[in-house]
Amino acid sequence: MVYLDNAATTYPKPDCVYDAVDRFNRSSAVNAGRSLYRKAKEATEMIQNTKQELLRLCNAEKDAVAVISPSATIALNQLIHGQKWDSSKNAYVSFYEHNSVMRPLSLARELHGFRICAIPHHREDLSLDPEAAREMFKKQRPDFVVLSAVSNVTGYILPVGEIFAMAKEYGAFTVLDAAQAMGFLPMDFRSLHADAIVFAGHKTLYSTFGAAGFILRNDAPLDVFLSGGNGIRSTVLKMPDTAPEKFEAGSPDTPAIAGLQAALQWIKTVDIYHHEKELMEYLISGLEDIPDVTVYKAPGGMERQGGVVSFNLADLSCSVVGIILNEKHDIAVRTGHHCAPAIHAYLKDMKNNGTVRVSISYFTTKEDIDKLITAVKEIDLEEARRIPPMQTC
Repeated sequence: MVYLDNAATTYPKPDCVYDAVDRFNRSSAVNAGRSLYRKAKEATEMIQNTKQELLRLCNAEKDAVAVISPSATIALNQLIHGQKWDSSKNAYVSFYEHNSVMRPLSLARELHGFRICAIPHHREDLSLDPEAAREMFKKQRPDFVVLSAVSNVTGYILPVGEIFAMAKEYGAFTVLDAAQAMGFLPMDFRSLHADAIVFAGHKTLYSTFGAAGFILRNDAPLDVFLSGGNGIRSTVLKMPDTAPEKFEAGSPDTPAIAGLQAALQWIKTVDIYHHEKELMEYLISGLEDIPDVTVYKAPGGMERQGGVVSFNLADLSCSVVGIILNEKHDIAVRTGHHCAPAIHAYLKDMKNNGTVRVSISYFTTKEDIDKLITAVKEIDLEEARRIPPMQTC
């Protein structure tokens, strides 16, 4: 199989990740932080070391704590529902945001009645417009701003640092959704002006499902949203007062965290960014040379392009293209709206029922891209139009 659905989850993982998960599962998969015996202490130490590696990755060792959660979606729920909302507040998003942001934010709005505002963008290329955002902030003060680091549909690297810096002039709580970026993009916590950076271990950090979370600024105001047992002050019904413990309820997935620890070490030994940049330029060039293909790439050229791009072929439903690539060529791509519905209204892909998304990783090769390009070129439009489309998500 040619696997090109890495924006959903990177696959395969480095061998060291598989080894670490298996080894920890077999030798040390006990509850961390709950007991005084040796293996429990070893599990606790492993988690603390992983957190330190996460902080080092974004140059946040002196400024923040790392909170581990089961998924980036749960982390975003904690950050959104942990705010002190009321009907006077303004939350800002871009139209690139994933439903892991938009659904919990919409639920919070239903509960509290605040406003959700869209960061302005340039109509001609769909890039965000920081200067227009500055003027909008003057009229409607930002209290909460959450932005994706990289679009999971077009691969656009958003100008988050510039917008967060402006939002900070008003004291806004700023959240970077780095599920598609941490491990791929270099990150500096201070220059990003973020109160929190959300990460997903199973995506660009090349680990497994089950280990995600957020980097949280030391003095960032955030209330507890999830509570439960964590082995600390068990006779008290209130969660601990200090971070990260106050945000970590339930048993941590220690084998998954062990895999994340191994992945963080592996990332130091490879150049993911330049590998993906070179391959993505080759991929986009190849797609753009195919007649009847529309490519949805990042505005601003390759400097703003992550390892994700979308396309459509003529008037075909994106699902039909996905079916052909899978059944005839064993190529795995994602089709549909990619849990980020707002951007598709601007891409004008309604006739195609979304887009065909291609996302690469460090393990993607030039040969993989050549196979995809050849396969798309070989699609017979008349024959493809006779294939019934499938429902996409």
